[in-house]
Amino acid sequence: MVSPSDPIRRIEWTLLVAALALLLFATPVVYWWAQDDSPWYLAYLLWLVIIGLTAWLQSRRNRHDL
Repeated sequence: MVSPSDPIRRIEWTLLVAALALLLFATPVVYWWAQDDSPWYLAYLLWLVIIGLTAWLQSRRNRHDL
């Protein structure tokens, strides 16, 4: 069984967050969330979600992983 602090598992989650960021900001999905009737802060909210997920993944590291 793989422990949750396994470095490979952490890399997988990091890659998933990076793929989510690419999906939201570098594909035609941009046209969906950047429509004229969407709120002005939606792009900032999406970045906040990406940054929050990244910070959460970093906080899950053990002190021995440094």
